[in-house]
Amino acid sequence: MFRIDAATFQSFCFHLETQYGLKPSRSISVIEKVGMFLYTLALGASNKEVQERFQHSSETVSRYFNEVLKVVCLLSIDIIKPVDPDFLTTPQEIDMNSRYMHI
Repeated sequence: MFRIDAATFQSFCFHLETQYGLKPSRSISVIEKVGMFLYTLALGASNKEVQERFQHSSETVSRYFNEVLKVVCLLSIDIIKPVDPDFLTTPQEIDMNSRYMHI
């Protein structure tokens, strides 16, 4: 199973909160939101399994999973960058493949 140390996890949560706008709610902290999200991904856990582990309703689990997912997608935009951001050149694998040839 994948393990993350507490300092790295807290730093990740802080980064998502300060740089990407993930906010705590009245009843749940950013740490718990991210914890539910990572628990779901790491274990492939169902909504029901997350409900039981974190003691929240299915609606709450779903809402916060989607909230964290949106924030992580914003993070991915900053991390995953194409080599040619303006797409001025065509990769050779595409350029030399007849399936992509224009007539």
